[in-house]
Amino acid sequence: MKIPSKTAEGWPSANGRRGRNQGKGGEAAEFRDLYRSFFEFAPDPMAVSDPDTGLVFDVNRAFEAWSGYPRGEILGKSTVDLGFWVHEDDRLAIIHRLHEVEHVEGMEVDWKTGIGEVRRLLFSAKLIDTPRGMLVLSIGRDITERRKMEQVLTESERRLSDIIEFLPDATFVIDKEGTVIAWNRAMEEMSGVSKKDMIGKSNNVYAIPFYGRRRKLLIDMVADTGEDDDSKYIYLKRNENTIYAEAFTEALYGGKGACLWGTATALLDQNGNRVGAIESIRDITDHSMAEERLRSSCEELRNLSAHIEEVRESERAAIARELHDVLGQILAVINMDLRWLNKKIPTHEKELLGKVASALTLVKQATRTVQRVSSGLRPVVLDDFGLAAAIDHALKDFHDQTGITTSLAMNNQVMDTDKDTDIALYRIFQEALTNVMRHSKATRLEVSLQSEAGNVQLTVRDNGCGISSRQILDRSSLGILGMRERTSFIGGKLEITGSGGEGTCITVNLPPKRSLTG
Repeated sequence: MKIPSKTAEGWPSANGRRGRNQGKGGEAAEFRDLYRSFFEFAPDPMAVSDPDTGLVFDVNRAFEAWSGYPRGEILGKSTVDLGFWVHEDDRLAIIHRLHEVEHVEGMEVDWKTGIGEVRRLLFSAKLIDTPRGMLVLSIGRDITERRKMEQVLTESERRLSDIIEFLPDATFVIDKEGTVIAWNRAMEEMSGVSKKDMIGKSNNVYAIPFYGRRRKLLIDMVADTGEDDDSKYIYLKRNENTIYAEAFTEALYGGKGACLWGTATALLDQNGNRVGAIESIRDITDHSMAEERLRSSCEELRNLSAHIEEVRESERAAIARELHDVLGQILAVINMDLRWLNKKIPTHEKELLGKVASALTLVKQATRTVQRVSSGLRPVVLDDFGLAAAIDHALKDFHDQTGITTSLAMNNQVMDTDKDTDIALYRIFQEALTNVMRHSKATRLEVSLQSEAGNVQLTVRDNGCGISSRQILDRSSLGILGMRERTSFIGGKLEITGSGGEGTCITVNLPPKRSLTG
């Protein structure tokens, strides 16, 4: 077949642009030029060929660039000679289709470039009737990279689906329309609803196995940022596109119900647009029951400990009163009798007078011991004059006993603290003084007892060797444990700070409900 000239009628060349002539001839030329420009500068490879022989009559620049052949090596040769076709069946199917309906649209074929690289094309062609006969105008769009990306995406989706399927937690996924697109095995077991019965369902159907009715779950609240209803949940927290919650679902397991922990998060595309959401659910009923039993046990132990402490304080107070009132009085009477006897003994009875003097000294020492023990058990000043006076008195005794410089800052409002608070704070203060005396090697001790806006604060600070974090957290330290327990009894908070060489600071803070009575 004779190859039509580029300047032949019906297929003008890009260089054969005619001038603007008047009349129909001029308009036709302009349209031919316009079509030629479109063909030449189209971004996709385009070619004109013979429908019977496959000889190529013309190609555009994109075809040259894609194929790797210059135009001169392509024209006059068939697509078979050039080795473009990877599968002969594709070529025959296109020819058959052209003969049937004169066009082919969007057929995927494999073509080989000049360097032997196989590329995937979206191929379209149409028979065109020209003065020179029938020609085929074909266009191909290289979709190789798109197909690779689609394969990668498909594989990623498959892997994600496999991961979701075998997650130990019950998990399901919805698209942005709220339609279920994944429902894993664990979810089937928990809900009693099979995958085939749930995939494709929408309108909150997935809530029915849990609540017996349609309602919003966490997965729906991911998109509705303003509809968090804390009343429906034991616990609920939102962190940007993720929601965590604990709830009791009454319809699960045939109406037995269960305590569940759920996490829902939005699924976003590369532009940050929400394309769906995923929710994972874990049955924590056993854990919650164990936690409740532990909480109840701790509360019972705390109440028992508080009762024991109350009994112990009562016994201490009773013993202190017995020592002060009974033994103290007996010693006072003995002291008076010895003094009377001392006056009655003649002066020349020096041995007898010496015995009486020695007895008086022992009675005096015993009286001081009784006072000290009685005060340690339950200082009379605490019951008679309150916490402030008791701390002041104990701090003076501490200074006299150790020689450590002390200071006390307080305000008069603290005088109105209740009895339980007074006792607990005083015992904490006693333990703090004991620690300073035994361990701190301090030379200065500062004590503060203040009240502000209904909050009571006791602070004991020394300049000794300090305390390490390990010592603070040491559960074998009975002194620190005792201070923590006493602080807990009165609803306060204990804080112990310190570091090597910088001393130790013990602070007890009490909230208003446990502080002043007015």
